[in-house]
Amino acid sequence: MNQRCLIVGGGTMGSGIALVAVRGGYGVEIVEPLAGARERALAYFERETQRSGDGAVLEQITWLDGIPASSDVELALEAVPERFELKRDVFVALAHAIAPDALLATNTSSLSVAALADVVERPDRVVGLHFFNPPARMALLEVICAPQTSDEMLERAFAVAEKLGKTAVLASDTPGFIVNRVARPFYLQAMRALECELASVEELDALARGVGFRMGPFELMDLIGLDVNFATTESIYARTGAQRFAPVELQRRMVEQGLLGRKAGAGFYNYGNGPPERYEAVAEPQAQSNSDEFVALLGFGPRADELAELLEQRYANVQRIENDELIDELSPQATIVIDAGDGVSDRGEIIAGLDSVLGAESVFFIDAYATDLRRCARRMQHPQRLIGYGVLGALESQHAVEIVDSDDASDDALELAQELFATLGKGAVLVEDSPGLFLGRTVGSIVNEAMIAVAEEVASADDVDTAMRLGANYPIGPVAWGREIGGARIARILKRLADEEGEAFAPHRSLWMLDLAPNPEAEEAVE
Repeated sequence: MNQRCLIVGGGTMGSGIALVAVRGGYGVEIVEPLAGARERALAYFERETQRSGDGAVLEQITWLDGIPASSDVELALEAVPERFELKRDVFVALAHAIAPDALLATNTSSLSVAALADVVERPDRVVGLHFFNPPARMALLEVICAPQTSDEMLERAFAVAEKLGKTAVLASDTPGFIVNRVARPFYLQAMRALECELASVEELDALARGVGFRMGPFELMDLIGLDVNFATTESIYARTGAQRFAPVELQRRMVEQGLLGRKAGAGFYNYGNGPPERYEAVAEPQAQSNSDEFVALLGFGPRADELAELLEQRYANVQRIENDELIDELSPQATIVIDAGDGVSDRGEIIAGLDSVLGAESVFFIDAYATDLRRCARRMQHPQRLIGYGVLGALESQHAVEIVDSDDASDDALELAQELFATLGKGAVLVEDSPGLFLGRTVGSIVNEAMIAVAEEVASADDVDTAMRLGANYPIGPVAWGREIGGARIARILKRLADEEGEAFAPHRSLWMLDLAPNPEAEEAVE
């Protein structure tokens, strides 16, 4: 005999969870009194089962107008709208209806599981089971352990996840759990960059896709709905009081004006004439080796090694200097000098020194994430030939590079910068000069938030990475991404950001762990 579960709410999430449950072998009862919601759910079931050819599973679904007075289900789950009073009333009714040893779960994405557990008898049987939309296609399930949750019920919750074919991660009962919390900087830092006029919406989205995100932050907010995204941010900010989660005024105004994204016909993009055309920052590598330029590369480490390999494939004349003590050996024929440094140190003094010895036709490229471009330009006799660029982590996985369109840089130097990265097969986006540019501040803040979550025991590093890959479609887990970029490099970027925009955006003390070889015992000791 199949196990049975009771789901309260037949909306988008409730119906999606119901379909997952019947496919997992449960007999399902759905409480949904609204005829319109039932019709939409039935239409959804028909579409999904026609696609998959498993229409017979729908025979395992029963509809109810209200929560029954008594039920012998093994699992009861609420999936009603995110209003505490509504969820509380549903929980009280479910607690009276089901057996004392049945699992009682909430699908809340932002409310306190502990607060819901407090309103029922046997709070030890309460867990959070946070599914992602659409439940039938998203592999992730966040299992939320409230302080009251017993070990036995937590074990049963993981068994439910396995039965449903979901990848479960364990999260403590904190605002936003894992995904909604760690993902906040993706949206918030993007909007702050837009407010600073760093680049356009289209260009910032292209940069995000260029490092592996499936969608840029603005097109994703349009898809989610600006009102939904804003409400999640407000909830997390209200519950934490952390200034880094403060809603951005730009989004507040757009919500008030009804610019909610796709569903409203306009948001950051306009959908009046159908889906807007995507701007892509792409370039095809040239087939022939460039023999017109003499490229000198300064610096050491994985980023410099990767740059050197690519430059040697595309340019006939390349010189590599890995040690500053050998910088006197820099060829006077160098027309392009790329300084990769060590990824952490400000290299302004080195570049200013070279500016005085190389001919005026040479162009200098500096790592704008680590070096203060404006201060470097003030030291130079020829600041018009100074270009800031942004390669965050592994160049192989970054298809679009940030180039700083500074007041000092000449048009010829900017054109050469775009040609350089096009020769390496990388697209380029011109951005204004600001600490961290766009990718540094955004990805760096995501990694920082992930490390804060691990340090505060919201979840393990592995579960954070799994959650963000499966729940938010990140190209790589943020902790693993931080190891690739380097903890000291991220700390440098965020220190510069905090110096300009406030201590709320400062690097967390645990970032140094990213520069160590992975060691679970060491992570536990720091936590």
